[in-house]
Parts: sequence; C-alpha cells; structure tokens
Amino acid sequence: MKVALITGCSSGFGEAFVRALLGAGWTVVATARRADQRNLFEAESKAHPESLAVLPLDVTSEAERAAVRQAVEQRFGRLDLLVNNAGYALFGALEDQSPEQLRDEFEVNFFGTAFLTRDLLPLLRASKGRVVNVSSVFGYMAFPMASAYCASKFAVKGLTESLRHELAPHGVQVSLLEPGGHRTRFGANIAWAKRFDDPASPYHRQSQGYFAFRQKLGAGKGTGTEGVTRALLRLASAGRMPPRVRVGSDARWVYRAMKWLPEWLGNLLVGRFARRVQAMPPSLGAG
Repeated sequence: MKVALITGCSSGFGEAFVRALLGAGWTVVATARRADQRNLFEAESKAHPESLAVLPLDVTSEAERAAVRQAVEQRFGRLDLLVNNAGYALFGALEDQSPEQLRDEFEVNFFGTAFLTRDLLPLLRASKGRVVNVSSVFGYMAFPMASAYCASKFAVKGLTESLRHELAPHGVQVSLLEPGGHRTRFGANIAWAKRFDDPASPYHRQSQGYFAFRQKLGAGKGTGTEGVTRALLRLASAGRMPPRVRVGSDARWVYRAMKWLPEWLGNLLVGRFARRVQAMPPSLGAG
C-alpha cells in the first residue's frame, strides 16, 4: 500500500490528481479547505472506502496541519507521496494591493507548502518518499500585474531546488511540476488587488486591460488536466524523479525562450506584451 497526500483538491489539478492516483492503485488523502462541508469525492469514497480519506486542511493553519499529520499516522502509518497543490493567484499592481493581501499570497502559496512539507518529513523520510510541488509558468518568468503571484511561485521554485539536494541523502526525492495554460477552475482561485477597480489608481487602465486579458485567456485556449495528471503519475512511479517537469507547449516555449534569447530581447518581448494587454478594451471590472 502506497499513500499519497494531496492539497487543494476541491477543483482543478488537485481534483484530477485524486482520481488518477486512485485509479493507479494508490491510497489517497485528499485535502481542501472546508472539505467536510463540500461532499468532496462522495462517489469515490463509496467506491474506495479503504483507499480514500477526505480531510479539511487550510495549509496556513498549524492546528489543521497537525491534525492531518495525526490522521495519516493513525489510519495509514505511512506517507509515500506529498503533492503540494494548494494555491491561488493574486493579480493587480503591487501598489494597489493591501499588505494583508500580499502576506496571504505568501502564506498560502509558499509558507503553506514549506510548513506542510516540514511537518510531514518524518513520515516521508521513513518511507523514502517523494514531494511534488505544483508551480506554474509564473514561477520562472515574471509578468506585469502578477508580481505577488510570481514572487510566491519563484519562492516555491527555490524551496524545491534546495530541498531536492537537502533531502537526497535521506532518500526523499523532490520535483517541481510546472504547467502552462490549462482548462481548470483555477479562475475561481484568483484574487484581485484591493484597489483593482478604483478609477483613482494610477494603474487603473493597466488593471482593466489585464483583467480583460485574463477573461479572454480563460474563455479560450488551454488544454484539460490530462497532460498534467499523466505527468504526476509518471513522477509518482519513476525510479528517479527529474528536477522538474514542464507540461504544455506554452510552458516549454517560454522556458526555451528565456534560456536562449538574450536578456534584452526577452525584456523587449515582455514590454510589448504589457503594452498589448494595456491596450485591450476595458472590462467591467473584477467583480
């Protein structure tokens, strides 16, 4: 019996990961905020009563992290795979964000990942298990109007790369999963800067253009979760996990462009992107 714990399972990649790992014969601990109130995975729980546990977990809560660890220890006695998937995006100009918004972005995306990993490392060391941190294109290329989100994902990248070497002597493998654009309900996990809709903000035009861009992006291109799910299954079963896996042609294209283009040309392209976004017709706002 191999046991996986996944965070952020109420939708999107997390939801798909749970079903995929169950189908591959894993025992899965699926966690999400207020999971006990949402009837999450009701059908799967009936079909796999011994192989699925659905638990509430706010990754920013020390008490809830401790409760989940205790539940895993008592029910299964082991943990072989931790998938840190919980997170959300805060968009908008830095000056328009409140200090509370900026702190919360890091509490969920970075500190939640770091603290939960730390809390579960005794179990992972015992099983010589694996950690997969789910990041994004925003974790290796910075975009305007996404400074908080990019910074939090850049931090996750640094954490992952350091832990990969730090935990190797203990038999724990660590990898970074970096999806590009995919059709998920991640749009529901987007927050906007406090002054996003304020006409008095000096960034109002930029903000409205970026919001229109996000709407267009969400309604248009992007693949489903299948490619990312297959990548996770490969990471879960590989003899040795690679340092990172980029999923989607856009994710791979952005990485190659950053690697091979001169820095000045990369900056020029990002600047052109920012101007094109700002020129998009204003939307009705984030609300």
